[in-house]
Amino acid sequence: MTGKSWITYKLKGADELSRVFKTLPSELQRQVVIPAAKDAMDIVLKDAIQRASAIDDPSTIPDISKNIALVEDKKYFAETGSTKISVGVRKTKRGQRGGNTFYWWWVTLGTSRTRAQPFMQNALNQNQQAVFQEFLSSAKFQLVRLGLN
Repeated sequence: MTGKSWITYKLKGADELSRVFKTLPSELQRQVVIPAAKDAMDIVLKDAIQRASAIDDPSTIPDISKNIALVEDKKYFAETGSTKISVGVRKTKRGQRGGNTFYWWWVTLGTSRTRAQPFMQNALNQNQQAVFQEFLSSAKFQLVRLGLN
């Protein structure tokens, strides 16, 4: 198979939400999108932490699962005007949170001597539908909370 593959979902209520959303000023859009995106990506965060805990070596002090975090990329917003919320492994120093887990990408991608254990990719892949549904639900809630629906 050549080219890109796409995942398509038909979400109930997405058209209505999009219609209402487009009528809002950009600041109100951010007040809806950021909490909704954080709520949605929290599903991936919890699953990634659980998966990282399952593959962690308890005999070592560094713990990848303690360094997994939800991050809002404000620089990306400043450059593009779009919101970006991601789940990733934070860089930390020894003695902080889960310790220095610089090796996390070797775990998730594998090496020539170890097999890949893709905890981050699987956390997103297994929860895509739930993330979209949670985003829609949370966005509708934010609209109601702001008195816009």
